[in-house]
This record gives sequence, C-alpha cells and structure tokens, in this order.
Amino acid sequence: MLAWLISVDQVVLLCTADDNYLFYCGQVYVRSTSVGFRGLPVRQNVEYFPIWALIDMDYKKSDPHIRADSDIWPIQASSPNPVRWAPWVKQNGAALLGMPVWSMRELKEGCGLSLFSSLRSIEARG
Repeated sequence: MLAWLISVDQVVLLCTADDNYLFYCGQVYVRSTSVGFRGLPVRQNVEYFPIWALIDMDYKKSDPHIRADSDIWPIQASSPNPVRWAPWVKQNGAALLGMPVWSMRELKEGCGLSLFSSLRSIEARG
C-alpha cells in the first residue's frame, strides 16, 4: 500500500511506535511519534485532501491519537490477534477488513517496484 500510494503522488504518513515518516513531494521526513501530527502539509485550493496514515504500532496495545476533525485517513496494519486491533476498533469505530495472503506470483510481480528489491532473490530462485 505504501509503495502504491507513493507511486501515485499521495501524501503518506507511515506511523510506527517510535517515529512518524512523512512521504511528501519525493522526500521523506521523520519525527518522533510523541510530537503528534502538527504541521502537516495542506493542499491549497482543495476542500478535502486526506493524508493517508499507515499505522503499524508494533506490539503496543494503543494507537496514535488522531483527532476526528483532522485530514488524516488512518489505516492500521495489524496481525489477526484481537489484542492488537480490538482497542483500535472500539476507540475509533473502525471497520475491520482482511486481505488474503499474497501468492508467490503476486510477490514476484511486486518486484517491479524498486521498493521491493529484496524480493528479487526469490524471483531468481523461483
């Protein structure tokens, strides 16, 4: 999802337990998660232009505080373990969606994106 959003020039936040990474205009900016979400870019002359926030809080049971009136569109990546996602669903009224595991063919096709260059060895052996 991160690679796809960046490839279509979306503003993206990648949020981890320790840091937030902002992908904006071909650059990556990083700051501590404790700072929050102040000072994010605003698209001029566009009424609503959400910033995608891909959230991976590792093994913490909490989520980053995102105000309901913000222009942040959060998506939490988590394991199927309810300990990881149940508090998020309860606090944010979030939808719970799942995706099937990627096949080897799909992973190989994803190698076309340079972000997944580490998978090239799988393709060579496959």
